Amino acid sequence: MKNIFSFIIIFLLFSCKKENNIVTPIIHENVTTMNSISDNYDSITTKVKKLGDEEAYSELFYHLKDSNFEGRTDSLMVYSKIMAEKYHFEKAYIDYLDAITEKYGIENDIGNYSTINLSQLKSKEKQEIIDWLSKMVEKGIIREKQFQEVKK
Repeated sequence: MKNIFSFIIIFLLFSCKKENNIVTPIIHENVTTMNSISDNYDSITTKVKKLGDEEAYSELFYHLKDSNFEGRTDSLMVYSKIMAEKYHFEKAYIDYLDAITEKYGIENDIGNYSTINLSQLKSKEKQEIIDWLSKMVEKGIIREKQFQEVKK
């Protein structure tokens, strides 16, 4: 009996798994880091402004989303407006709306326009968002019904 009990205890001790806290690095060939985009920020912004390069815009977008509040809102507004108006890039219309609502502290669940409540904004800020939403309707990015769901 003593041997069976000893065997069970030894078995339990060896069957417990020890957690392995070693993190195995994942190797990605096309990883863009904050430092790498900082090194060629000017060339990326030039590709966006002068060529309407969607891939460069995407890199810039994610870089700006990770930056401070002003960089995230004001800079995103600048580049997304260029991509939307000059190059008719649909995603940029939505990115601009997301940035401007964040800038003015408006809750925004993109896709559910009824969550956008402009009633607390100053008239100039409210008009700026309404004008943008009107452009989105004009370009077929959103439907008139979605525009009407916005609480003014």
